[in-house]
Amino acid sequence: MHTTFLLAATGFEAARRIPGATDERLINTHGHSFRALARADATHTDQATLEAALATAAAPLHYAQINDTLADPDDLGIARYLADSISSPVTLALQSSMRRGALVDNNLALVSLTVSFEAAHQLPQVPAGHKCGRLHGHRFGVRLFADAARCDHMRLEAAWQPLFERLNHRYLNDIDGLDNPTSEVLAKWLFERLRDTLPGLAWVEVRETHSAGSQYDGQHFNIWKEQRFESAVPFAQDGAYTGHSYLIRLMLTGDLDRTMGWVLDFGDVKDRFKPVYRQLDHNPLDRLSGIRNGKSTSVAEWVHVHLAPLVPELSRIDLYDTAERGVSLTFDHDMRWPLL
Repeated sequence: MHTTFLLAATGFEAARRIPGATDERLINTHGHSFRALARADATHTDQATLEAALATAAAPLHYAQINDTLADPDDLGIARYLADSISSPVTLALQSSMRRGALVDNNLALVSLTVSFEAAHQLPQVPAGHKCGRLHGHRFGVRLFADAARCDHMRLEAAWQPLFERLNHRYLNDIDGLDNPTSEVLAKWLFERLRDTLPGLAWVEVRETHSAGSQYDGQHFNIWKEQRFESAVPFAQDGAYTGHSYLIRLMLTGDLDRTMGWVLDFGDVKDRFKPVYRQLDHNPLDRLSGIRNGKSTSVAEWVHVHLAPLVPELSRIDLYDTAERGVSLTFDHDMRWPLL
């Protein structure tokens, strides 16, 4: 059994000022390229309706002074405004800049901070010949989520800074607690050092590469692996085809292997996906048995049927046919959402 969610995204350009902000820069009028992502249960709406509702909600803010529409024009206020403007229940994620964002879902309200650091590491427990056993490095991405009632972006920035100084341009294996610095271990290490100083910390995400990362919320370890495939799909009743460059995100949950320090090797996830991927990539999707008319929900369900026996840790599949539209199938355990 699974729950099907529909995903819709939109962008808008707007100016605002935030009176009383603790960051003095926000008091002055300034502008952003905002991005909003809505997730709705497919039993409550359909894709076209969700996309139209989100676009309609954002329209009054596009190329406008947000203060003219909203009394609370911060990230959280905008996210709540957009969510409340959509008739069906939604989870709404807003990104106002490369670093700052907010998330609202029913009574849940979170602020987020997206940051990064550069460091070297190697994984000492991998088998001989494994590429991650060699000394190498990454530009690690980190995203922190915290309860908006107890924390704001300035507190997130302040809490992150000493950790940035400790991690940036370092050899991670030499840092206490990071002798086996997988992304899961790093996410837990960050969470444990932020938990006591950052009120309302909800979870930490670590993106090791552009296509893989992990989450930790103090209890659950979750990882994801992304890949793209190029496919044709029916466009009209007359048999015409169009195509998409799909983004698929495979999300897994499980216990941490105490020796290896991961839920599953990212490379193993990719290898197990290969026989499924080969059937999807550079093919007409409606000709695969079990896919109905090439619709994204059907494609994601087909992937689940074929991949679940190979990856029992699979907990969610996100499939985007464009950057503005997608579906999300959630099984058993819902990973923290979203990954913008």
